Amino acid sequence: MTASVFIDGAVGTTGLEIAERLAGRSEFTLITLPEERRKDDAARRQALNAADFVILCLPDDASRAAVTMIDNAHTRVIDA
Repeated sequence: MTASVFIDGAVGTTGLEIAERLAGRSEFTLITLPEERRKDDAARRQALNAADFVILCLPDDASRAAVTMIDNAHTRVIDA
C-alpha cells in the first residue's frame, strides 16, 4: 500500500527538494496540481483532503490558512 503525499508549496526550494526525494520512492504517491491550479483554493482543498500526508512549504500565515481547509481527520500535516 502506498501513502499519498501532497506538497503545498511544491514550487519553492524546499518543496522541490522534498518532491525530488519522494519521487523515487515506491511507497509514496505524489499528488500534484497543474501550474495554473496551484493557487486555486478549491483545487488545493481537494488535494489537501485527498492526501494521507500533507507537507506545507509555505509562509506561516499561508500554512495556517491551508490547515483550515482540511476536513479529513486522517490527513496528517507536516509543516516544513
